[in-house]
Amino acid sequence: MNIIHVLPELEDGGVERVVPVYANEQALLGHNVSVISAGGKLESLLSADVRHIRMPAHRKNPAIGLSCAFRLARMITREKVSAIHAHSRVPAWICRVAKRLAPGVKFFFTAHNDYAKYNLGVWPVKHADGVTCVSKHALDSLLNWLPEHVPAKVIYNPMTKKLLPRRGGGGDAKRLLYVGRLSPKKFPLAVIEALARHKEHAWTLDVFGDGPFRQTAEGRARELGIGDRVTMRGFSDEIPEALADCDLFLHPSLAEGFGLTLAEALLSGVPVIASDLPVTRELTGSDGAGLLPPGDAEAWSEAFGAFFGGKYAHSPKLAVKLPTPAEAAEAMIRFYEEAR
Repeated sequence: MNIIHVLPELEDGGVERVVPVYANEQALLGHNVSVISAGGKLESLLSADVRHIRMPAHRKNPAIGLSCAFRLARMITREKVSAIHAHSRVPAWICRVAKRLAPGVKFFFTAHNDYAKYNLGVWPVKHADGVTCVSKHALDSLLNWLPEHVPAKVIYNPMTKKLLPRRGGGGDAKRLLYVGRLSPKKFPLAVIEALARHKEHAWTLDVFGDGPFRQTAEGRARELGIGDRVTMRGFSDEIPEALADCDLFLHPSLAEGFGLTLAEALLSGVPVIASDLPVTRELTGSDGAGLLPPGDAEAWSEAFGAFFGGKYAHSPKLAVKLPTPAEAAEAMIRFYEEAR
């Protein structure tokens, strides 16, 4: 097959990390694979067998999107592309218009987030040849508006990192860890507010990731007098080492479609404090016991107090089986082939 994946950009984030895995593995299976995006530091994750094509697929300007769609349609016709696969809403619009211009191609969409709210942004998804979802929660969120004739399937994000044996912090200060994009939705200030109430305890927080919320989080930590304990590490490939060495993993998201870093933490066996979200219940097999109200600084402060006092007993495990990269890529190819 000749496959083109389209996503906004290749900066830090779950979608940006998963799409290169699919592209690389599909290329290993012998398919001709290209990725369209505005680029970014995660371009380095693409193998030499995957072509990267720069387009402003992150811009919400209709004229720019239309230009991208015409360019994609020309590629589809010229290169006899079999499948175009969008991984966000703007790429979905680009792919939908391109399919109208080059109707022989199949158009697919992956729901990486909760799309329960139907609006114009997700209108193209109703016209896809197939939709995959990164969790049962993501699938359930769109079933109330996705047409019955559009096939939809859950394909969990693959486990891509080789986890190391857990060592723990080993020092007097407890080592706390957050991994993920720094946005108001992913890393709410409730965590900073809650930790500031426990200055009498010895702890540090390492934050791996980047995003628009970084300066806000750093500034608030300084205001609360814990700036010297919160270290923004930025983008890093050393997550397995950080997981192995930490004492507690934090997952404070206000909303999630999957939560790959949470899944990795659960597999590593590190103690986890996580928000009570539908997908968190799915990944942990929990009824909500031990999970915390998202964004509730008081609840997070109580959980931190129990942890620092040696009374935190909640240690969830991963309750779903994640595919290997090869298994996920093969499942996606079968889905392409089975679509009408």
